[in-house]
Amino acid sequence: MTRTPQDETSVTTAGRADSVAAHRRLADFLAGRTPDRLFVHPIRHPSDPTGFCYCEHSLIKALPFLVRAVLLGIVARCPFTWPKTWLLRRFGAKVGSNVCISPGVWIDPTFPQLLTFEDNVFIGTGARITTHEYRMSEFRAGRVTLREGALIGGFAIIGCGVEIGRRATVAPGSLVGRDVPPFATAVGNPVRILRKPDQELAAGS
Repeated sequence: MTRTPQDETSVTTAGRADSVAAHRRLADFLAGRTPDRLFVHPIRHPSDPTGFCYCEHSLIKALPFLVRAVLLGIVARCPFTWPKTWLLRRFGAKVGSNVCISPGVWIDPTFPQLLTFEDNVFIGTGARITTHEYRMSEFRAGRVTLREGALIGGFAIIGCGVEIGRRATVAPGSLVGRDVPPFATAVGNPVRILRKPDQELAAGS
């Protein structure tokens, strides 16, 4: 069956309407107007234009992202934590007290407002924390929460939409794509969740 020009116009119009609705949902999600932890939108393929990536926009429209990326890249090399936490707060992240971000930590500059680092969090050198990702058939943006006392080992990767529980440990080099319960240890790629044998430690803390 051959498509007519009218069919093509209908498909294009529907696609545009869907794109507008998706961007509206994303804006609500980023502004915290929804309780969801993860925003998911279907796509045909990551290489196709979606409008979610700043690389598809004009230089002027992408300028805020470029500023965030450059500044976060500069302070990432700094041995001191305070420039990083100060900058993250200015970009909308929620950062508690006594948070340590080691040199070389990469923090996704796309949606920093989706980040929450509670008090006494430690992030080891070379760790990577993402707030968005493309999969083969969907785009995702997600809130990342590191609860009080969480320890992220060096060169670990924390995926978008993940919560690391209170005083939980992520071993160096681990790839974490799911939640880690409080007082547990996450190890490996793909990650495995290990619980501490002495559960009284959690109860007494």
